[in-house]
Amino acid sequence: MSLGVGTRLGPYEILAPIGAGGGEGGRPHDLPAELLRRTPPARADFEVTITLTPRPLYAYASFVQLKLLTILTLAGCCLAQQRPAPKNPYAGDAQAIELGRVQFRMSCAGCHGLHATGGRNGPDLTRGTFATGDTDADLFRVVSDGVPGSEMPAFGGRMEDEQRWRLVSYVRSLTPHESAPMTGDPAAGEKLFWEKGNCGQCHRVGARGSGLGPNLTRAGRQRSVTYLRESVVSPNTEITPGFDTITVVTHDGKKITGLDKGLDNFSARLMDLSGRYYSFQKDEVTSIQREDRSLMPATYSKMFSAKEMDDLVAYLASLGGQR
Repeated sequence: MSLGVGTRLGPYEILAPIGAGGGEGGRPHDLPAELLRRTPPARADFEVTITLTPRPLYAYASFVQLKLLTILTLAGCCLAQQRPAPKNPYAGDAQAIELGRVQFRMSCAGCHGLHATGGRNGPDLTRGTFATGDTDADLFRVVSDGVPGSEMPAFGGRMEDEQRWRLVSYVRSLTPHESAPMTGDPAAGEKLFWEKGNCGQCHRVGARGSGLGPNLTRAGRQRSVTYLRESVVSPNTEITPGFDTITVVTHDGKKITGLDKGLDNFSARLMDLSGRYYSFQKDEVTSIQREDRSLMPATYSKMFSAKEMDDLVAYLASLGGQR
């Protein structure tokens, strides 16, 4: 009997031709092992058995409890949203306002300034409009919970409700009842800011400009019009904390002036207007002096006309929201 390549013998497949007599009756176990390959069966029958196990009663009860808890939570959120905002019990109360003023000077003046007109990274609170909401309830919430991602801390655990409401009443009393109408063209002021004034060399607005000077992205929300104008015309009148000037004189007489990035009894670190960073040890230089002046030029009152100054201030006031 001759067996060709690929011939199947039961579960085996022939790998090479086999002539007559190549095994007794051509039975697979009589053939050399190297001529055979075991293959999977051409057809297989499977029997699938599915067993259904009833769910325990306690599992069903847990599921119902979870759904009930979810429904109650959603209902609570809806009721909280519909709940009216709390009212200020000390609104317009002269005695409460005075107590709030004292509390403000102890707890808030370090960031917002003694008269709440703005200070170390704290916005001007005398304008009557705020980034986190303008109602008394909004102010109470900010005082209580702070502002995430900012330096505004939460006072909910440090002050009683009455103290926080008095603070709100004091801040409300600072808002002027009448304000002079805004003059100037913000669009023209924006062009002056970036081009003629080259203010972007030091200041950032959004993603544009430099981070050397104070960030002006929300200047209109944080500062009054009076403050903004004075900062441009007379930048040395009030210097934003953290933006002092340092002058270093080296042993060879070279003078380096830049923004204060750190000064202690042993060293000084500063950054010049080009953004270059310096670090000096005091015993390696002739002198290190911190100066109470701004790196911002005090010549803009001469550079800009009265109309241009109005336009520039109008642009700064528009940053971060309309007044």
